[in-house]
Amino acid sequence: MADFFKIRESNLQFLKAIPLYYQGEGNKLTPFKHESRDLSTTDGLPRLFVHKDNLGKAVAQITKGLNYELERQFDSPNIFRLKTVICQIMYEVLLPEQKKAAMALNDTIDIIIRGAKRNYKFMKELAEEHIDTELAIVEHSINVMALALAYCFCQRLPEKETRILGLCGLLHDMGTAFLDHGILKTRERLSQSQFEQYKNHPELGHDMLIMHTDFNIAVANVALEHHERLDKSGYPTGTNIICWQSQAIGFIDSFEALTFRNKAFRKAKKPYDTLNLMKKEVLAGKFDLQFFKEFTTCLLK
Repeated sequence: MADFFKIRESNLQFLKAIPLYYQGEGNKLTPFKHESRDLSTTDGLPRLFVHKDNLGKAVAQITKGLNYELERQFDSPNIFRLKTVICQIMYEVLLPEQKKAAMALNDTIDIIIRGAKRNYKFMKELAEEHIDTELAIVEHSINVMALALAYCFCQRLPEKETRILGLCGLLHDMGTAFLDHGILKTRERLSQSQFEQYKNHPELGHDMLIMHTDFNIAVANVALEHHERLDKSGYPTGTNIICWQSQAIGFIDSFEALTFRNKAFRKAKKPYDTLNLMKKEVLAGKFDLQFFKEFTTCLLK
């Protein structure tokens, strides 16, 4: 079983000419003849698996199909459905076994920008729409991307910069794919031991993006630096030499976590209350004052 990966039922419809397996007697994996089956309906289908040697092809077909579905959704936008499709794409990207799946986000971000640049408030609505996801980090990454794009549209940044910052938002927490999912799923405050493990994710994400993708270097830099702070109080290195994209995503990352996610030890805050709290950190030198003013203006428009 270690060499096989379960395919989510919602993604079966995108698989063509990929050998699939089902769990038969004695938990033995047996080839599944699906040429004559309509995989768009999962009624009566067993749990299906793909061998690790075909995982790359399977993920490529799934992400291509999901991006096509995402583009179709922009014909008559439904925020909930749009976010659901993006969540499905991010699940594939955050598979630690399939590192190159992240490259599918080149198409994803282009589709989102084309569909939403006419009205940046659409991105704020996307961030506010809640999807009950298996991993909160998936929705969090989408929310950060949406808020980053809203900022770019509001500030009328060039499309190249907008595209890069959108990708930075989607991939800033890429390193969490390599952490114990128990840490990511808990709503409790992390123990010191758990937090020390969690603090590894910036370097893990940066190294993966450098070795397995060819995105703009800012994307890997943001994965590494989004928890660094201008007063040197951040991690993993405590530097204050941070690219502007890292400063922006670091601020939005903190804003999103406080505003859109309940924890057992605290409730999510209203955006205005979050901004008031973060203003204190801005004045303490952790975040850039000019970015704070610009982001706040975008939210209030």
